[in-house]
Amino acid sequence: MKGEGGVINVSGMRRNRRNMDVFAPGDVVVREGEAEGRLYIIITGGVAIYKNYQKTDEVFLAERGTGEFFGEQSLFLGAAQPATVVAMEESLTVSLTRDDIFEFFRMESEATFALIADLCRRTEEKEPPPGAAAGPNRRLEAPGLFPAGHGHYRLPAPEGEAPAGIVFTAKEKCPVCGVTFEATGLRESRLTRSRTDPDMRDHYKGVEPMWYDVVTCPQCWYSALRDAFDTAEPADPHSLMAELGALQRELKLEFDNRKDAAEVFAGYYLALRAAPRCFVQAETQTARLWVRLSRLYEDCGDQTMAEYANRQALAAYEDVYLRVSLNPRALQRIQFFLGDLYFKTGDFRSARDMLFKAKIAREGTEFVRRYAEERIDLMREMDKQEKEPQGKAQQGKKP
Repeated sequence: MKGEGGVINVSGMRRNRRNMDVFAPGDVVVREGEAEGRLYIIITGGVAIYKNYQKTDEVFLAERGTGEFFGEQSLFLGAAQPATVVAMEESLTVSLTRDDIFEFFRMESEATFALIADLCRRTEEKEPPPGAAAGPNRRLEAPGLFPAGHGHYRLPAPEGEAPAGIVFTAKEKCPVCGVTFEATGLRESRLTRSRTDPDMRDHYKGVEPMWYDVVTCPQCWYSALRDAFDTAEPADPHSLMAELGALQRELKLEFDNRKDAAEVFAGYYLALRAAPRCFVQAETQTARLWVRLSRLYEDCGDQTMAEYANRQALAAYEDVYLRVSLNPRALQRIQFFLGDLYFKTGDFRSARDMLFKAKIAREGTEFVRRYAEERIDLMREMDKQEKEPQGKAQQGKKP
């Protein structure tokens, strides 16, 4: 009998308090490889199941909610736990050992039937293959770092084959804590551009430079864009280190240059945290970080978070435009980025005004001028297509 939210009607089950456990959000219920020998039934709450949990090749497999169960292979086959199970919210479970299961079969006939039926169903509809499903939102692991809505992602593999020797390792000295460490980077001279998007984002064969744009100190977690990392001048480094230390205790992550999604996104958000404390012109650093984050979210297929990042980037670039003294070429680029962001956030009038300024900038570059003109032409074409159906509708009306 299928219960509410799951396969087993847990409201009618007899419960042995000796086998009941409560797990807080983020608690590991069982770990991959453990010889548990237990079947878990979820009375309330929900869990997520992972292979290689908290490793660079971590894969989300499935979710289980109220009335569902996990650990069947460990109990019935005597196998080690095939995956790690993590509580997504406060969860109450009942666990059954081999000695308990016979009493369960005898006393809970309906629940037993539901359990066997679901086991048969799982044999036919196997768990999704690695990478086939997006993971659940795990922002509870670092609510102080990631914004609401930030989920668990996998970075898509870049197209093509990366040139040999494009990744290098260099020593960096942290300007906040003074530690020297090794960080990976890209040899820009070996990058091969494959295409450029209308927003002037370049794509390269076999590699995504945005994964390497932020450098993070593994000791104190100070982070910044690579071209500004060693220029930081923190007014109060001890306060910054204390703040980052609190995030270290909250976020279970190691910065080991493997460039998985968790490390890449965390680096950007740590850089956003550090920018106002470390740079005189923090607005410029903040704007550049948010633009890259919007593109990373787009790559991961999260359009909602990409739009959120675009709005943050727009606000930051507006601050740059109003407060920072810029040379003519830098000003033209800012005008283009503002126009592009107004376009992406639906403010077409402001987009036209700013793109036109970038187009007519006398001391700007022809490269930016051409992209501004293409954006303006695209908006004209959109206006034309929008007006055509209206004109046809008017023609179709009888006098």
